[in-house]
Amino acid sequence: MNKKIIAYLASGLLLFGAVTGLGAFQARAAVTAAPAAQADNAQQQQKNEQNQSYTSSIRTNNPQDAGEAKGQDNEAAESSSLQSLAKINADEAKAAALKAVPGTAKKVSLDNENGNVVYSVEVQTAKGVTDVKVDAGNGQVLAQDNEQDNEGGQENDATEGGHGPDNDNVQLEQ
Repeated sequence: MNKKIIAYLASGLLLFGAVTGLGAFQARAAVTAAPAAQADNAQQQQKNEQNQSYTSSIRTNNPQDAGEAKGQDNEAAESSSLQSLAKINADEAKAAALKAVPGTAKKVSLDNENGNVVYSVEVQTAKGVTDVKVDAGNGQVLAQDNEQDNEGGQENDATEGGHGPDNDNVQLEQ
């Protein structure tokens, strides 16, 4: 009888140890996986920022710009097709963009972006070029993308002429 009790007790302790060890392993795996999941979320957010997701009031059946691969003739046909869908004109889109982002409109084009019919207005500002997406149906500003205009000559002072701060760790002995 004592041997049975000892056997049951040993089996119970062994089972308890296995369950506790498994729980600790899963908890550690969850803690280890959390930073990886956060990194994946950060990468996904960065992709979403690059491919801004918005929905315009006018959608087209063709989600991608098929005119790019097939040449100029198809681009002209797509442009006229999009123009027939648009409810505002380029001047109205330009005015909406300039109301949202003060500056000078450089270029206005009607685009199919992921199935959304939008005007893409490039606005030159003091800080660079901003690409403003305007809904071709109602004139609402959907997105703004700040592009850096490096041709303007805002280079790092440390690289040109040595007028910037000395960031190297080399000290001259005198």
